[in-house]
Amino acid sequence: MKISVIVPVYNVEKHLPKCLDSILNQTYKDFEIIAVNDGSPDNSREILESYEKRSDKIKVLDKKNGGLGDARNAGLKIASGEFVVFIDSDDFIHPTMFEKMITKAEQEHLDIVVCDTTMVEENREYVLHSNLKYTDNPVKSYVITHPMACIRMIKKEIMNQVEFAKSLYYEDLHLMPTLAIYTERIGFVEEGLYFYVQHQGSIMNQLHFHEKLLDIFPVCDHVKQMFIKAGKYEEYQQEIEYLYIVHLLRSATLRYLDYPNTKEHLLRIIDVMEKEFPNWNKNKYLKQSSKKFRLVCSLASKKQYGLLKLIKKVQG
Repeated sequence: MKISVIVPVYNVEKHLPKCLDSILNQTYKDFEIIAVNDGSPDNSREILESYEKRSDKIKVLDKKNGGLGDARNAGLKIASGEFVVFIDSDDFIHPTMFEKMITKAEQEHLDIVVCDTTMVEENREYVLHSNLKYTDNPVKSYVITHPMACIRMIKKEIMNQVEFAKSLYYEDLHLMPTLAIYTERIGFVEEGLYFYVQHQGSIMNQLHFHEKLLDIFPVCDHVKQMFIKAGKYEEYQQEIEYLYIVHLLRSATLRYLDYPNTKEHLLRIIDVMEKEFPNWNKNKYLKQSSKKFRLVCSLASKKQYGLLKLIKKVQG
């Protein structure tokens, strides 16, 4: 078996058939699907059962609800493929995704291949590029790219050495950048082969502040500590710093601004940046980022939250 496709399933009866059909309709055929029913309370289990009867490629694994990371770990334990792919059950993929990624991996002897993401919103689609082209080093490009597990094809022998966090939010950021510790054979397929469908109702779109949004602090620290432990922090200091800039200074600040009574968390972001990366504004990747990105980071560091709220309002 060449590829094991792990699909965690929880409360997605509306989207699950489109996801499974997009996998079964791949032009590349040497794969298995491990659908992990994570204690789903809706009709997802019945849908999985019907697909399991239709295709011998599908194995259904039932477990008690434990969250996305726990479901992926459960799937990994029974995966038999040389490579693994993680697909969220409310998304779908291009018919040539596996073919193009496995071809890239085999031709260049790669352990990890990353594709671009097609972001699917209610009224538009656009491509989120994975290779930012800020450096010619593919491994460093990998560390700073979007951490979504779903846009990666990864050698199973690497995933055997790690696991997804079971109780933390931002589980992809927690793990994906650190895989550069285990291999430098990494490459990109620059096509939007994974279709990420943005739905209302996620933690990111809640009307009220969710405590899990604070997981960004220990997750960022974990990534840094993993590189330190591996003796690779000095080599990747600029990349780790940029991850803090992107996910903590920029994204967490903008996210917290959506809610009242988050000032202490906003100030904590500034405190972490000043303590961990006092010269972050000289980061080489930041200098290559867009003017808008740099402006948001600057305003966040200067506690100009009113201006940031205005920018968010104007942008819609």
